[in-house]
Amino acid sequence: MHILIYGVGRSGTKAVQLYLSYLIAQMEEEVWINYEPYFWLDRKTKAVNFEGFYHHSHAPHFADRADQFSKSHIRFLNKLSGHSGSVVTKFIRGNGRVDAINEVFTPDHCIIIVRDLYEVLLSVIKTEWDFWSVGWDYQVSWDAFVEEVKRKNIVENIDWCLERIEDRIDQNAFYWYTMNLTALRSKQKNIHWIAYKQIGKIEELAKLIFNVESLPELFRSRKFSGDNLHVDYPLQSIETSSIRSHIMNQVLYKTLLFNKYGWFIPPQRTGSLATINKDYFLVEEKNIGTSVVIEKKDLYEFFNEDIKNKFEQVLAAGKA
Repeated sequence: MHILIYGVGRSGTKAVQLYLSYLIAQMEEEVWINYEPYFWLDRKTKAVNFEGFYHHSHAPHFADRADQFSKSHIRFLNKLSGHSGSVVTKFIRGNGRVDAINEVFTPDHCIIIVRDLYEVLLSVIKTEWDFWSVGWDYQVSWDAFVEEVKRKNIVENIDWCLERIEDRIDQNAFYWYTMNLTALRSKQKNIHWIAYKQIGKIEELAKLIFNVESLPELFRSRKFSGDNLHVDYPLQSIETSSIRSHIMNQVLYKTLLFNKYGWFIPPQRTGSLATINKDYFLVEEKNIGTSVVIEKKDLYEFFNEDIKNKFEQVLAAGKA
């Protein structure tokens, strides 16, 4: 079985991936986890996957067919699914590519999570997240992104939106809007849509996916909190990163050989095999005490309401 999970960053994809992977490991003893392969090498989030990041940064942000990807990009995606046993892959940089990625993967189940814009922006600020600087100095070009949005007519009232974008937070809101807007236009069938406010419905979805009447664990269990994905609790896995190749890739990136010529040392494998950790310990959630308030803006209100309305339309169409 192959399960694909999509959602803009800070939308609960991490917890859902951990929960479904845990359930599979309970049933099948092991599961392969691809944790955001467009940036991370494995779920320990200690080493950048330069192969994945190269394809992410050199491919269209918005693609509805696999032939819009390079051949090497398609080979990369095929490697992610080329494992025996069940695989759970999540993308937080793939909302604009749902149809193209799914064409390559042909997943058994596809889940897309949509979270309220204000909640996402609050999380972005509290966790010092940013959709344009994906880590250290690995930058995504705002200008190139806007040009692609214009060229592909992603946003109807693009000029109105751009006139109201004044700072980095506004840019993050625009990214959230365009990515969710594109995902909601997906032509893929049998997508499972989940609103973050009702993320507990993943339990009912899990029963459907695994064809069972009851589950060994509930999603609300603390063991499926975000921080626990990166350590060996409740799943354990062997690290796959090589310090030497990681250092060499950083050098290639900083000397521009990475961007200009596509030079990088490909990893032997992306992702990690996980099994149930019976000798576990619980990682306490970090309590960030900073109080943050996102001011309401016409721009945010438009983004939020438009996505909310389109999300409800998609849900209604699925029930028709």
